[in-house]
Amino acid sequence: MRNWLWPMLVAGTLVTSPLTAQQPAAEPGRDTAVLRRRIEDRFARRVTEELGLDEAQAAKLRDVARGWAVKRRGYEADGRALKRALADQMRPGVAANSDSVTRLTQRLLDLRVTYAESYRNEYRELGFLTPVQRAQFVALRERVLDSVRRMREERRGAGGPGAGWQTPAR
Repeated sequence: MRNWLWPMLVAGTLVTSPLTAQQPAAEPGRDTAVLRRRIEDRFARRVTEELGLDEAQAAKLRDVARGWAVKRRGYEADGRALKRALADQMRPGVAANSDSVTRLTQRLLDLRVTYAESYRNEYRELGFLTPVQRAQFVALRERVLDSVRRMREERRGAGGPGAGWQTPAR
């Protein structure tokens, strides 16, 4: 049950964080940031345990992973902005500016490549881990991200919001 519970907690949090962001709050983003930090801390403990990391390795892994997570959230925000701009250009009944559509589409595709390359760059920074530890980390993170993807797809449905242009693949 423990192996199932943790990914579901992460998935549930990541799926609901956009909903939380839509609700008015005294301090926008504070709850999401606190929840994200808790999940990151739990994930770090699990990774430390499963990979058999010492304190120095665990601290360095946390720093590297958080740094890349911040960059990826920035890429995701950029992707959402580009998709909104592209959707504005592609509104039915309004003539789209071909040059603008071309630039926005190219920027979106370039962003997807940058996003994917971020995982390779992060992997390189994990050189302080053994090859087996790096592979275990990648596999563990992929299991969690797959759970998140499945929950998002279930929540969205086949043609619900978010169908079509998607945020860069993780």
